Amino acid sequence: MATLADRRGFDELLPHSVTIDDEGLTLRVLDLPTLVEVKAAANRPKDRLMLPVLLALLAEREQAESS
Repeated sequence: MATLADRRGFDELLPHSVTIDDEGLTLRVLDLPTLVEVKAAANRPKDRLMLPVLLALLAEREQAESS
């Protein structure tokens, strides 16, 4: 993994990741709040396009957790 524009690299992002297992393949991905933060900071057209979807998913998860 390369470093982000804010200089965070693998070691800094590791605590903000989750592990997903799929058919014997283990993947480590950013957790949703951190992914939203990274996409917002990148401010690329493709990231801005996905932000409303990610924010809606985050709000849905937070609402489900509080219920």
